Amino acid sequence: MKILLLAAFLPCAAFAQGTVLFTWHGNSNFFQASFEITAAEMQPGGHFTSQLFYDSISVDSLSGIHYSYGGTGIANGDAQPFALAIDLFDFNRGTEIYLDGASDFTGIADEKPFSGAHLFTERGYWTYTYVPEPSMGSLLVVAVGVWLVGKRRKSF
Repeated sequence: MKILLLAAFLPCAAFAQGTVLFTWHGNSNFFQASFEITAAEMQPGGHFTSQLFYDSISVDSLSGIHYSYGGTGIANGDAQPFALAIDLFDFNRGTEIYLDGASDFTGIADEKPFSGAHLFTERGYWTYTYVPEPSMGSLLVVAVGVWLVGKRRKSF
């Protein structure tokens, strides 16, 4: 009975402070792009400056190239109002990709060689979802549950 009670309250405790995942939805599906920011960066006036933001930038293009920040690009943004500008470079292939976003979450994704015609361009929009992370309360509930199960087994 205690285990059932524990299982009932665990989902309620699992949503705590976390990160926010932004995902690109292009009208032609040329690009799959995403990045994460911290909850603090989502506050009014918050700027995307965390290491999480830079490390999580990921773009896959129709041309088969994967772009990530890795120090080879320019990336900045603001949460409220939403504004985004990401320019990533692939020096091995001589290409770059540019992503942007406006206050209404619409934007553009554009891939091109360093010199020459654009390869792929599409309009689209950004969405975001909060990524739940376990809170101290939920971890404590799990620990107590494991302790109760262990204690119950020892009594047999």
